[in-house]
Amino acid sequence: MRLPHFDLRQPSTVEEALSLMEEFRGSALALAGGTDLIPLMRYRLEVPSTLVSLQKVDCLKGISLQDGRVFIGAMTPLADLVSSSIISDNFPALLQAARAVGAPPILNLATVGGNICQNSRCLYYNQSRTWRLERPACFKAGGNVCHAVPKGNKCFSVYSGDLAPALVALDAVAAVEKRGRSRSVSIEELFSGNGLHPIALGKEELVTGVAILLPEKSSNSSYMKMRARPSIDYPLVSAAACATRGGNGKIEKIRLVLGAVGPSPVVVGDVGRFFEGKTLDEVDFDALSEIIGKGARMVDNLTFPGSYRKAMLSVIAEKAVRAALRPGAGKEKQ
Repeated sequence: MRLPHFDLRQPSTVEEALSLMEEFRGSALALAGGTDLIPLMRYRLEVPSTLVSLQKVDCLKGISLQDGRVFIGAMTPLADLVSSSIISDNFPALLQAARAVGAPPILNLATVGGNICQNSRCLYYNQSRTWRLERPACFKAGGNVCHAVPKGNKCFSVYSGDLAPALVALDAVAAVEKRGRSRSVSIEELFSGNGLHPIALGKEELVTGVAILLPEKSSNSSYMKMRARPSIDYPLVSAAACATRGGNGKIEKIRLVLGAVGPSPVVVGDVGRFFEGKTLDEVDFDALSEIIGKGARMVDNLTFPGSYRKAMLSVIAEKAVRAALRPGAGKEKQ
């Protein structure tokens, strides 16, 4: 399918990019790696009049360590995360999430900012224009029906990014800029919880980078993902865990985040009562699975049925937690 006509702008600085986003006031979209946006344009799900390509903004690329924080530019290719010793030595969950996105050709194109800010997905939305014309427009396409939940009164599309659950588990912070203003928000706060517009950014705003505090020496993290084809597929369910253990082997802190369960990554609340003050052998994973299952509403709008994805969610979450609690697990060297 051919792309629709658009005007391409290629700024070389952040200031130029932000000026263009302000000039076009919502009619322009930022183009990062294009692995999410270009297919949407081919399907005519996005038809921007202008694309502001960030490929030539070199200051948005790179991974650096400064004052106990790791800074990652929004235009850093995922392949750079995979090859970075800073990432592999400190953030196993982020390394595993980057690797899980897809095969090397995808990792070479896809960027950190683009992967975080991708749109939500649904079998009834991510289709060609011809396919969609055979049915009434769904909520996400501007209509008033949900084909996945016929009597539903909202959009049930699913956010399927890999990096975001890992970054939320790691308490990462995003730098968000518009012309004349910048702000820092947690990655969790970047999500609206609304499937129609899952990313809570203004039309003139750009994510320019991510910052993560270096972990404690006794901390570890992990990311697990279920998908149909390892080389290309989005997660059907995923989970990221970050845990800290004391010198006595007991769990001091833990954070568990679920992915591909709704319009945003979901932090499992009150998870500490299952883990804190216990060893791994003392954790009641059956009770945790019940809590996870009760809080997830999975509908039939991805490749596998919602009932199967829901059943697998607790399995993937347990695997992520166990991996994060194994001493030295995931501390992968390149």
